[in-house]
Amino acid sequence: MMNRNSVAGFAGVFAGLMAGCLMASGAALAEGRKYAVVDMQEVILNVEEGKSARADLEKEIKDKEKDLQKQKEELDKMNDEWKSKASLLSEEARMNKQKEFQEKFLSLRNSEMEFQSNIKRKEQKATQAIAVKVAGLVEKIAKERGLEAVFESNSAGLLYLQEPVDLTKDVVDRYSKEAKKPSAKSKK
Repeated sequence: MMNRNSVAGFAGVFAGLMAGCLMASGAALAEGRKYAVVDMQEVILNVEEGKSARADLEKEIKDKEKDLQKQKEELDKMNDEWKSKASLLSEEARMNKQKEFQEKFLSLRNSEMEFQSNIKRKEQKATQAIAVKVAGLVEKIAKERGLEAVFESNSAGLLYLQEPVDLTKDVVDRYSKEAKKPSAKSKK
């Protein structure tokens, strides 16, 4: 599920896209020029595309959790049966039941890990697409306002800025407006 923690890693995509702009503006900042920040996590969590992606992922997670819970219940039942009948089974039969249980347990664990990895990939893909669009919007807004630099407010390298302009709400609003515009594809 897309949350602040999962989105945090992808704010780096935004930071990377903006790095070129920031390097060129270092001297300008030293001269006291205007600068701003954007909370990339907040943007991703509040634009419609991010909300939709999060809802889709949450539904997929919920459905998979139901399936995994059924498998866990089957394993519990298998384990209980094995414990209750273990004394009645031959050594070979006990070993076979134990082996079968371990194989199913490992299969379940591998399925859980694979699913988590798949969800992370889907989160990254959705977040990267949004980050690329946001970088373009931030550049437009910064040029319109005459800003010298825009920083991602949650990036690891940003520790302090004195009174920066916060563009987060403006970016979310502009992103929403841009998303509502008819695209070139829909005009054809």
